[in-house]
Amino acid sequence: MPGTLYYVGRGLQLLGMAALLEAILIAGPMGPSPRIFGFGVAVFIVGHLIVKRTSG
Repeated sequence: MPGTLYYVGRGLQLLGMAALLEAILIAGPMGPSPRIFGFGVAVFIVGHLIVKRTSG
């Protein structure tokens, strides 16, 4: 049974994917917003590292 930290990591992964999707959907002619895109990538990676550490 996964612990709370595992679910926090999974939640961060979902938040990161949502931010990436939002950056792509609201992209204008200049492309996606670098701040939103960077936030999404960073949060997803942190979530991935937490899940990897707790499930390994």
